[in-house]
Parts: sequence; C-alpha cells; structure tokens
Amino acid sequence: IPSTAWPARRVWPAARCVGRVALRARARGLRMVLRKVAALRVSSSVARAAEVVGSPSAAARLSSGQRLVGMLLFAAAIGPARAVVARARETGRFEPNYDGGSDYVYHDPDLANMMPLLFRNNPNMTCSDDRHTTPFLKQIRGVNLGGWLVLEPWITPSLFYQFLGADERWGDETAKKVGMDMWTFCEALGPEEGNRQLRRHWKSWVGEEDIRTLFSLNLDTLRIPVGDWMWRPYGPYVGCTDGAIEQFDRLLGLAAKYGMKVLIDLHALEGSQNGLDNSGLGLETIWRTKADLPADSEETWQAGEAATGTTFSHWASRKAEWMGKFDLDSKAYSALYWHRLDATLDVVRAIAQAYSTNAAVMGVQPVNEPWQFTPIGPLKRFYWEGYKVIKRRAPGWKWFMHDSFRLHSGLWRHFMRGCPGIMLDTHIYQAWNRPSEPEVFYTNACAQKHTIAEYEDQIMPVVVGEWSLATDNCAMWLNGFNDNLPGYPMVQCDLVPCAEPYMGREQPGAPPPRWFNQRGPFGTGVSTPAFGMCPIDKSWPNDTDVMTNLGHKKLNAWSYGHGWFFWNFKSELEPKWDYLKSVANGWGARGAPGGG
Repeated sequence: IPSTAWPARRVWPAARCVGRVALRARARGLRMVLRKVAALRVSSSVARAAEVVGSPSAAARLSSGQRLVGMLLFAAAIGPARAVVARARETGRFEPNYDGGSDYVYHDPDLANMMPLLFRNNPNMTCSDDRHTTPFLKQIRGVNLGGWLVLEPWITPSLFYQFLGADERWGDETAKKVGMDMWTFCEALGPEEGNRQLRRHWKSWVGEEDIRTLFSLNLDTLRIPVGDWMWRPYGPYVGCTDGAIEQFDRLLGLAAKYGMKVLIDLHALEGSQNGLDNSGLGLETIWRTKADLPADSEETWQAGEAATGTTFSHWASRKAEWMGKFDLDSKAYSALYWHRLDATLDVVRAIAQAYSTNAAVMGVQPVNEPWQFTPIGPLKRFYWEGYKVIKRRAPGWKWFMHDSFRLHSGLWRHFMRGCPGIMLDTHIYQAWNRPSEPEVFYTNACAQKHTIAEYEDQIMPVVVGEWSLATDNCAMWLNGFNDNLPGYPMVQCDLVPCAEPYMGREQPGAPPPRWFNQRGPFGTGVSTPAFGMCPIDKSWPNDTDVMTNLGHKKLNAWSYGHGWFFWNFKSELEPKWDYLKSVANGWGARGAPGGG
C-alpha cells in the first residue's frame, strides 16, 4: 500500500512491539504477566489500553501493568492479521475476503473525557461482562423515509423530469447538466437553485400527516436515510444542502410527538460505498457521443434514438470508492482509504454528540449497503471502532450493521459476540428475481425464515432493514435515471399517467409533456416516460390476492428475527414500493404477521 494510504499512526510497528514485550517479559517473567492478567481480569480499562497505545494523553493515565497487558493482548490479536496484510501489500490487491483489517483504529479525540464502556471490549472484537443492559426483545415494525434527505430519482421522479431532453439543449455539455443522484443534482443546478428546489421537496415529501398515518397503522420506528454531507459538507453539497439538519430535527420532533422511534441511517457516504445513486453518487458514469461508438454497437443504435446522440453507461463501469481505490479488471481494491473511514466515524461521533439525549433516537447505522466487494476485515474493524464511539456517548442506542450482501453464517460468526445492542441489517428483495408464478415467490419468502432463525440463534439479532412487495424490475428508474440493468425488465410493464408533482406545478419539467416520446440522454437500458405515461410494476391477474398473500408470508418470515422496515413509506408512482398505498389497497394488515 502506498505510504499515503497507510498512515504511520495506524500501525504499531511489529519490531517495536515485540521488542517491548520481550524485554518486559524477560524482566518480570511470563508467570508474573499472567498473574497480572488474572488480577486485572482483563478489565475494560485494560482493553482500552490496547486501543490507546500510541496516544500519549490516554496512555499516560494507565498503569504500567495495564499498558503491558494491553500491549500483549493487542500483539496477540493483530499477529495473524499482519501476515495477511503483508500478502495483500505484495499483491497490491484487497479482495472481498481480505481479512487483514485489524490495523485500523479510530483515534477518538474525546477519549480522555469519555465515560468508560459498561462492558468489557476484547481485542478480538467481542464483548463480555455486559453490566448495563438487558437483551433487546422488541420486534421493530417500521418503514424507511427514503428519497427525502438522500434523493433517489425512481422514488421522486418529479424532481428529475427537468433533466429529460438535456442532450437536446446542451449537446457536448450534457454531462454537466444532468442530475442522476444527490451529487449530480446539486452539481447540475448549482447551490442556489439546487437548495431552493430541495427546500421545497423536503417540506412537501414528508409532512406531519404522513407520520400521523404511519403511527395509526401500528408502526413504531422510522429508518431515516441521511447523507454524511449534512454534518460535513463537501463538493457540490456546499450550499446546496443547507437546511437539511433543520429538516431532520423537524422529523425528530414529529416522531417524538407520536411516540415513534428513529433509526439514523448513514445512507450516503463520500466516495460511494456501492456505486449506486442511493449512496449519493453513482460511480462511475461514462459519457459518450454517437461519434465515440462503434458503428455496429447496440449503444450506437440506442444513441440514435436521442436527438443529438449523447449517451452514457454506468453498469459496466460501476465501482465504489468509499473504502479505497477499486480496480475494475481485478474486482479488488488496490489501496485502502483509512481517512475515509475516519471521516465517516467523525460524522457518527457528531451525530451521537448532537442526539444522545434525544428520546426519539433509538440507534444509528454507520453505512448502508456497502457492496459485496468491500474487504470484510476493514469493514468489520470499522463497525467495531464505530460501535465503541457510540457506546461511550449513547450507551442505550442500538448499533445496526449491514451484511454487505453476504449473509453467510461463517462470515459473521463470533464477530462482536456478547456485545450489547447490536443488530445485523439484511435487505431482502424479490424485484430482481426471475419471472415466475406467485407460488415460487411465496416459497422464496417463506424460506427466508430459516436463515433469519439461524442467525438469531447462533450469531446476533437480525433486522430486515429493507423489503418491498415488488416482484419485478419495472419501477421507472429503479436501476438509474433513464437507464436500466442489461436484460431488464424481464416482463411487460404496466403503464400509468406520470404523477402530478407532489411539490406543486412550479417544479420545472413536471410532469413530462404528453406530446413527447422518449427523451434522452439514454443509458444502456430502457426505462423512461413516453407521451406522458410512466412504467410501473406489472399487475398480477389477481393482484390483490397475490400481494396480500405475499405480504403475509414475508411478515411471517421476518417475525423470526427482530423486525423489519418496509422500503419505502411512499413513492410517487409505485404502490408495491409504497407502504401507505399498499395498506390503502388492502395488501397490508397494519404490520401484523400472517401465515407462511
């Protein structure tokens, strides 16, 4: 790893470590060291000694015995990891199963003034002797408030219709004038106009009536996707997102008013943790003109549908660089960006400092959906370090960790065993499944209970943080603005009139005019309005029966865990992704589980 990507403060030099331990062990004898371990019972203060080695202010407050034991424990814990680190350095590749992340330590600037942890945190990322809490027995019944503080074009297309036809107006400058996610929305409109439209959107998309209705449906928790820029603005977010925290505080007040709890979900992070628009920035979008494409390529044909031939591609070049530099050819990371993990935990720390006493907040999730190529060792270490940041400031909060789309028992077994207030978040959708009969979807939904039950019994509590009733990929822009995954949709989608803009007719470009056919710029797939009609999920011949049965079977499966959050609380177009419309259509039974 380049030296700039592996700061010296992250690594305790092995030679120095071994030298210190050897000298002291020889002087006092190994038996004396073991007696000290027994006497101190590896208390939480000793565990802290291991994590603050190299921090003079914190280390100065520890006894020599505590420092020694801490160094011994720390050396024992990181020894095997260093061999993996060395191999990764030699190859320059950090693959998804890379487990050498133990060198990452978050240096909490407030550590000297923090309360001690109320449990013993061990160097192998487990806990014991929990003295402050009882098991979390509650089953969550909640929804996500997606598309609000973190934009996703498919949820609120009225905000993004204004970018249709941009290639006709801007030609070669199109790339700078099209909003496809939060980052490019602010970049295309600029801070002043972007903020004006966002403020109108924030006020209109989530109101008190929404929260009152959700409460009346016996839901108890709201998962709120937020962006890290709200606490540390950067890039085009500066100025554009002013006022977002005030809107978030407004929501907390409404939740408190109706007795609902809030999970703060860091949904979007600098560099993108999954390369999708829901991370704030879809990476990497490559723009071309018709002249750039081979004469016989499929993209050339599609570009010919646009007025100027401007087109873009995303799926073939998708990458995520929150954690490091990703190489598309090897599907591995060539360097790790520890400073990005620091920046995210700085935001987690700021959130805890601001809301630790807010009765509505029940927990925090430090990253949403880190993709499957994320090196698992550093990700686990990130979760572990962030957990301690939260538990020192808000010991009653729950700590939610996404499974990185790798819900395998062996991968998470023993991780953070015995740690109070932790949850594994998994997202279970059927929208990307192959078309089939309703019975196949029923069977698939019911089968999920076995995996959830196994995790609950052997590993840690599980929450289904996202799910819906969709059984196909027809939702317009689900796979990106004016784009789609290759081969999707796999069914003939329904068409409905594009919705009137929820924020009012003053919104530019909304709804799309009925006299226009499909308008560019186009991606490598097709999903777009035409003549005022928008695609939505295909209806089953007996749609109400299928949706009701499927919903009950899913709820029954989720009941084997610690609950669920439906995605989403509402959608402009899609009832099968909209909890409020689903209930209104008779598909939901107010969150009560049914047969499965």
